[in-house]
Amino acid sequence: MAKLPPAEVLDLLLDAICVVDHDGRFLSITGAGESIFGYKPEEMLGRRMIEFVHPDDRARTLQAVERIEAGYLQRYFENRYVRKDGSVVRIMWSARLSDDKARRVAVARDISARDDVLPDERLQPAGTAGEAWRLSSAPPSLTPPGFAPIPLSGQDYRVLRALANGTGECVTRKAIVQALGENFLDYDQRRLDTQMRRLRRKVEQACGLELPVSTVRSQGFKVYRKIEVAD
Repeated sequence: MAKLPPAEVLDLLLDAICVVDHDGRFLSITGAGESIFGYKPEEMLGRRMIEFVHPDDRARTLQAVERIEAGYLQRYFENRYVRKDGSVVRIMWSARLSDDKARRVAVARDISARDDVLPDERLQPAGTAGEAWRLSSAPPSLTPPGFAPIPLSGQDYRVLRALANGTGECVTRKAIVQALGENFLDYDQRRLDTQMRRLRRKVEQACGLELPVSTVRSQGFKVYRKIEVAD
């Protein structure tokens, strides 16, 4: 397994790096462990991670553990931990088996602040801000205000339909993956990121406008201009 960075570097991390054995007992916790979990690392070492998981999230957490133990690279798994003071923290995990298959290595990030939305990188040109975009299914297309329809693939359409149905609220990655007819646990999240990049590029190349979708860190995506669904 690759060596961890020096301690003085780990102390600067905003995430926690956790190593557990096959029984789920913490072997090491470095980085922002105390600020995330509410315990000093030495208070957690030797204890099973499931002890700290919110009771309502334990069953699906153990299901995710089974997948990791089977060799699956688990990304964007979310659950809740109960801190020492009784407060609850929402955590996003990325985890995998170590190279020697002897332990599990995971990175934890506190995502309790759910309104952490990336700012829009550019404003829409004058005259378009109050106008709706139009999404059609026959054939699949997206029509920006003042421009011709942009042809979409079936997958493009399903992604935008899921976002449009969010009515201005954040639509989670899980909801989008389910709209694609995929199993969230089996789905490689990199595919969704690639899909969104292609869709943004397609719109910009077709009309010079930015697709009116913001990324919500660690959660999903949010439409910030109205998209009307025609069908």
